[in-house]
Amino acid sequence: MPADDTEPQEKALIFLHIPKTAGTTLNRIIESQYNPLTIFTLDPHRIRATVERFKTLPEKRRRRFRVVRGHLLYGIHDYLPQGATYITMLRDPVARFLSSYSFILRRPLHPLHWKLKEKGVGIEDFLRLTLRRQNLQCRVIAGVGESGECGKETLDLAKKHLERSFRVVGLCERFAESLALIAATFGWQIPYYENRKVSKVRPTVEPALIEMIKEHNRLDLDLYQFGKTLFEQEMSRNQSAVEKLLANRTVIRKPGRLENLRQSSVSVGRFALSKIASAI
Repeated sequence: MPADDTEPQEKALIFLHIPKTAGTTLNRIIESQYNPLTIFTLDPHRIRATVERFKTLPEKRRRRFRVVRGHLLYGIHDYLPQGATYITMLRDPVARFLSSYSFILRRPLHPLHWKLKEKGVGIEDFLRLTLRRQNLQCRVIAGVGESGECGKETLDLAKKHLERSFRVVGLCERFAESLALIAATFGWQIPYYENRKVSKVRPTVEPALIEMIKEHNRLDLDLYQFGKTLFEQEMSRNQSAVEKLLANRTVIRKPGRLENLRQSSVSVGRFALSKIASAI
């Protein structure tokens, strides 16, 4: 039954999904926690489920969403009349950059795949080709995107947003702890899960090139350290609850073949329902 608009409502949860930060795994877990019809999945590559369209939806409909997620910029909370809080996952900028490069090479349907493959674009050239996507974590959390300028003011704004608007700032490198912290904060039940879209092969990179990547992502490096401090503070405040959830995870058995098939079918169905709810 739809909530009475006169009753107090729980704030919506916004998952700000920064590319290559374990977001796919977290998305599958989010789908197991909420009614998929109350999840709006933003997809900038589709006509229907875009930020622009979301802003034009009737207020009554926007009020009913419990989760808004996707590759989006900070600021969409302004269009959630019930109020909202954010979560995100940060990642070491060098590791995120190299993961993005490897991902494109593995994905023939990616717009840059054939350009990288046919022209033999290496890591250094890829860095120069994507200068507007460097310091991406800072750009996304500050809300300026790839088209805006990114400098010290952007970094300061991103830090302010993390401190004031994000209930949990997780770390990709410490995913299990980050998930436990999110679960403790929002009352989730953690199911059995496996990390998705994880490449087991990383390119060998010379130290000089690593330094070049760092130089082009120095604002993200600063933001990552700031986010790590926030993460440690929240871990300390929620230590007992997080430890309990981590201990529980060790006794969750991997499902057998039939159960895994059933769970996979349910997961696919919930994902599809979420996409449909976002497109209609």
